[in-house]
Amino acid sequence: MAGAETDRFWKEFASRHWERRPLSLPAAPVQLDIGDEELLRALVLAADKANRPKGSGLPKVVVTVDGRTQPIDTRPFLPLPGDVSLDDYTARVDEMMRDHEWSVAVSGLHAVDAPLWDRAKRLSDDVYRYTGTRVAGRVDIDTFIGRYTSTNVGVHVDHAGNFGFTLRGRKSLLTWPPELAGQVPQHTADYASARELADVLVGVPGALTYFPSEQLHVGESPDAVAVNVNIAFFTKSDPAGLVVDAVSGLLARTRADEGGLRAHAPDGIPAAAAATLRALAELDGDEVEDAVWENHMRAVTSGGLGVGRPAGSPVAVPRDARVRIPADVVVRQRLLADGRRAVATQGHTLKVTDHPQVAEAVTALAAGDTLDLADWERRADSAAVPLLHAVLLRLRTWRAVDVEAAVSAPAQQTERVR
Repeated sequence: MAGAETDRFWKEFASRHWERRPLSLPAAPVQLDIGDEELLRALVLAADKANRPKGSGLPKVVVTVDGRTQPIDTRPFLPLPGDVSLDDYTARVDEMMRDHEWSVAVSGLHAVDAPLWDRAKRLSDDVYRYTGTRVAGRVDIDTFIGRYTSTNVGVHVDHAGNFGFTLRGRKSLLTWPPELAGQVPQHTADYASARELADVLVGVPGALTYFPSEQLHVGESPDAVAVNVNIAFFTKSDPAGLVVDAVSGLLARTRADEGGLRAHAPDGIPAAAAATLRALAELDGDEVEDAVWENHMRAVTSGGLGVGRPAGSPVAVPRDARVRIPADVVVRQRLLADGRRAVATQGHTLKVTDHPQVAEAVTALAAGDTLDLADWERRADSAAVPLLHAVLLRLRTWRAVDVEAAVSAPAQQTERVR
């Protein structure tokens, strides 16, 4: 019944609400099932900048006090060692800010916490499965915690469809369709004149709220601390962004001379800029295309999350195991201009020496086949074996491969007798 109920929910959601109208359900079959300990752990990881994936800029932490963003150390507003539970944490901050309104917004939690990455991707995959839509922008999982009369920026548009789940307290979302934009004061907390025009979505534990990407909205939680986790689907992106990011990444390998960076050069191009222009002219078109592909695969294989799934500890795959790719995992591969093979999955890309038998094995796995490694090794070239195991090692750290123990000879005989 649970599966049928969830299926009915998604079909109705896809036909009536996705990018059409807001939704507020006091109880919903679709839940993130995020526990207190899980959210607290993710916030602890987000507080340490050393945990952030290189180049991602995630997670991002924004703290507001009395509606103003604080250019201060945000650490006291995130969990501290003495906060042994989510309630301890929120109570401490609320006591610290007892005479003020406050909020803590942390976006990109999936960049540091693998279970949250999995949950966000699962919901992203469900949206795609039922609506047929992959949004142009990124998918983000974030949390909004605090006690405030209104979101600090006032009524605004994020260009992101938003699913909201409440863990603590009560949060009201006032939303307006874009055609009412002329009647709704924006970027201000003074929107009382438009309150009667709003749809009010109520977030409480067990509830689900959703509003489309172009809806004006503002959040309110004035009486007690509310804890919300949201998954946002951003619908806009820079058409040239993939190419610009790829070229920037390639140019970053060329270190500019620090003296040139400081040069004023009033009558010409600074030395550092000239060096960058020369490096740009020397870039190979195929190399740029490979970099664009890799950046695109980060989104394709992560369900739009845009960062790789936080890796687990490396564990070698036994040479006599059976391996397969889980149904929810996307794998892509490409022969690169430098002759190596790239294997992309779960928002990551691995590059190894190319070998046709490794390429064939990855193709078979991506197609849903189960690979018996002992059998494969008996037929494989000796050079291919360590290459495939290097690929499988990395896939396993990204939860991109399921590993089954080998079936013993007696067990195989018993199976044949049956």
